[in-house]
Amino acid sequence: MSSTFRSTRSLVTFVVAAVGWGTIAAIPAAQQGQVVTTPSGQQLRVEPVATNLDTIWDMVWAPDGEMWVTERGGRVSRIDVSSGRVTPVGEIDVLERGESGLMGMAFHPDFPAEPWVYLVHSFGSDDNIRNRLVRVRYENGRIGSPETLIDEIRGRGNHDGSRLAIGPDRLLYMTMGDAGRRPLSQDTSSLNGKILRLTLDGKPAPGNPFDNEVWSWGHRNPQGLVFHPDTGALYSAEHGPRTDDEVNLIERGRNYGWPTVNGRCDTPEEREFCRAYNVVESVAEWTPTVGMSGADIYVHDLIPGWKGNILVTSLRGRSLFRVTLGPDGRRATSIERLFEDRYGRLRDVLVGPAGFIYIATSNHDGRARGLGPFAGDDKVLKIGPAS
Repeated sequence: MSSTFRSTRSLVTFVVAAVGWGTIAAIPAAQQGQVVTTPSGQQLRVEPVATNLDTIWDMVWAPDGEMWVTERGGRVSRIDVSSGRVTPVGEIDVLERGESGLMGMAFHPDFPAEPWVYLVHSFGSDDNIRNRLVRVRYENGRIGSPETLIDEIRGRGNHDGSRLAIGPDRLLYMTMGDAGRRPLSQDTSSLNGKILRLTLDGKPAPGNPFDNEVWSWGHRNPQGLVFHPDTGALYSAEHGPRTDDEVNLIERGRNYGWPTVNGRCDTPEEREFCRAYNVVESVAEWTPTVGMSGADIYVHDLIPGWKGNILVTSLRGRSLFRVTLGPDGRRATSIERLFEDRYGRLRDVLVGPAGFIYIATSNHDGRARGLGPFAGDDKVLKIGPAS
């Protein structure tokens, strides 16, 4: 998930119909969702907001209060979360292969007065996948032609990135995977295996540590990116190889260790590398890996006990994880696994302005392996207290 303010298997069948570029019919109001009891004993109501989408990649609250979503095949839509009505606003010409396609989205901080929407997408051919950052103008209910800001970033059918977020400094942050070329993560002249920090025109931001776009390095495939709404700290969620999916606290110019270090610095080789390169150890890690994807931070009181927690979706793990942080925000003190196998692969999580949580399924992405797609996939689901 990315959001300018970034600060579960359903058996119910819904019918939605799309007519050209018009709206997609809302879900019937009579559908009440389900009540789920968490491992810690809380009761949550989970109900569908929108259904019959195709491989949702990003959900964003625009500064004007609407939810927007990207689908990996190239479509961009707005969703009215009160009615479930989906309104497509345009489509980007993308190459969708494996994990590549249309990915992250963010908005100019003065949107809609400055009507720029930022998007990352793949292009090229099966044997030469590349990525680019573009921006489009949103006017009269439609997005316009893309303006390329960064072009020809190495891509791949996996390890492809890419999430976007606008920081409290009004700059654009962007994740990029290593595109399967491990040495690039340790090459600060390459944009792969990095988190980038850019101006709103896509240029290297002033104060970057290497006088280019790079903000942090040594990443494998970071797919979640979120600023803490209260502290301004930047966190990422990152895919590990077979061990050590990670949540990381991102700091200027710091090395996160890939491909030598997975998770903590806890082998002799890793400890030596960490000392030599001042590596930042992960906030939380998962072994075996669960395919970490979107992330957001909960800063509301609507769901008791969740305030200040990081929420992270997982693809392979088919779960939402609630990560409680220690006082300094540098280490997890507990992790709760929610909705395991209930809704399939989960790509993104987004906290709404009223404190409800929205998660997006990714069961049409070609990797459900018999555990989906389910009726109505792909879906946006709303989570809140049962009463």
